[in-house]
Amino acid sequence: MTKEYVEPANIPVIDFRALTSEDPQERKDALNKLDEAFQTYGFIYLSNHSIGQKLVDEAFSWSRRFFHLPNEVKELCKHNTVAADHRGWAAVGTGIVSQDVWDKNEIEKMRKTAPIEQKEILEMGNPRSKGGPGESIVNRLLPEDVFPGFRDFIERWWDACFQQQLQVLRALCEILEYTDLDYLGKQQDPSRSRNHMSWLYYLSQPVAPLRSGESNRLNTHTDFTQLTLLFQDMVGGLEVHDYNAGIFRPVLPKPGTMIVHVGDMLEKQSNGKWKSALHHVSAPSHLKYGDEKTSEDTVVERFSMSFYGTPQHDVMIQPIPGCETMGKWHTLEWEPNMTAGAWIQKRVALEYGDGQQAPPVVAAA
Repeated sequence: MTKEYVEPANIPVIDFRALTSEDPQERKDALNKLDEAFQTYGFIYLSNHSIGQKLVDEAFSWSRRFFHLPNEVKELCKHNTVAADHRGWAAVGTGIVSQDVWDKNEIEKMRKTAPIEQKEILEMGNPRSKGGPGESIVNRLLPEDVFPGFRDFIERWWDACFQQQLQVLRALCEILEYTDLDYLGKQQDPSRSRNHMSWLYYLSQPVAPLRSGESNRLNTHTDFTQLTLLFQDMVGGLEVHDYNAGIFRPVLPKPGTMIVHVGDMLEKQSNGKWKSALHHVSAPSHLKYGDEKTSEDTVVERFSMSFYGTPQHDVMIQPIPGCETMGKWHTLEWEPNMTAGAWIQKRVALEYGDGQQAPPVVAAA
């Protein structure tokens, strides 16, 4: 039986040049569009952003080169499966992405019974961290003589993404009519940044279990942090939850754009004004909703890269000025007086089954 076709998510494309235009009306129109999109979808496509296509292409090239290395080479920077040291390469089946499941026994049950997500992941933090007090954990990367040039590239990529997410935060401050447009950006310390990066590689796999809903390439989740910059290749498969329809809709790749979406912390800070949307990765829409008799019985490999803007861990996550009125989106279980660090610990302490407290770790798309 052919699965019923689902229309793609009607997520707007917003021109970053308009968000920063010197023409007040053009900028106001773009800011209103951003505000409405974050209230409705929690997602936008951002075009003409500050990260040049050449750098994006270079990042995807590095990603393909890394993940196509033999496993015995990647194991030189292997994730040690301890949640408190969330850095390095994680092989297929290393962790489990879950949403709103806090009970350790339930997590262990899922770990044993749920279909394994066919993905590898490289987790990275601040590339300049020395691991000192208040700093993030030092990255676990391949030695320079094994994978030359990668460390230098990661610093350039980090810097470009860091500045771009600050510029989006400035736009959000302008929407809220702040006089200090760096209000949200000041919650991050560039020298001790707790931001995070996840590079994902989805292995080729059979289409059938994805089509039937038996499994996903990446399980349903929201992102833990404040703001996500997502770069996906042209394969497709990302889907976002449509609250009104009660279904997941494809988020189709659009050349020359990145996806920017709201994380849990920004939903909380906006008092439910902006939406941290559920999303997952399944089969591309032409395979998931197409004729089951198609000759394509496997889905090809897929690459994506996410950068997560995150306040310092001691920042209290609570409604910010201008967001006193409660909004629509309050689907997350926050405890009173939670810091950024405490929220992340709550979300990920059970991911690797050891119950340890954890630094920034997010489920990517």
